Amino acid sequence: MYFTWWRMPEEEWTVYHRFKPYFVLGQLDMSKEVLIPKKKNINGVDVDGFDVINPLYCYEGGKLSFKNAFAKKDPVKIDRAAIIVNRGWIPAQYRDKRSRPQEQNSRQLVKLTGVWRRGKNIHDYKVPNDPDSNEWNNLALEDIGIFWDLPNFDEAKYYYFHACSVRGAEQSGLEQIDSPIILDKPDEIIDDHYGWRWNERTHQ
Repeated sequence: MYFTWWRMPEEEWTVYHRFKPYFVLGQLDMSKEVLIPKKKNINGVDVDGFDVINPLYCYEGGKLSFKNAFAKKDPVKIDRAAIIVNRGWIPAQYRDKRSRPQEQNSRQLVKLTGVWRRGKNIHDYKVPNDPDSNEWNNLALEDIGIFWDLPNFDEAKYYYFHACSVRGAEQSGLEQIDSPIILDKPDEIIDDHYGWRWNERTHQ
């Protein structure tokens, strides 16, 4: 993670990883949640709602302490690290967590299918977040990692995982709970990334 993603050159990301389907396995923490306002076009109508952001704990991260090593103590401290996951979109009426009682934490591993996306520079956002009142306006990965007190927030601020409905793949752990979340389709993610919608007439 540290060597291949944290310091990955942008050209390598563009050639090998952008929009490539992946899956991740881990424990989804639904007690930590950030809602980012977003409109979604459903049957030709723009509907107010939110992207749901949660941490997925999927690996153990180690920190080396030379002080402990010289003191003949265990030099490696193990932290339960996470990646930041965009689980999908919900209509505005489900903003209150109490309206989604079926979303409960479990110790089971879940499998999420989707794509890795690059986080923006924290200075690119025009509207600031207000973590103190839990009001979020943009997907600032560094803000979210610090707000959740993730031990690896400095590495997780570069990339996040965007769950989507990839054809032929099942979202294990998401359909098990009768969740109102709507997954983005691949074309919607590409449209969101570039800021323009392509079709056979406009982009040949």
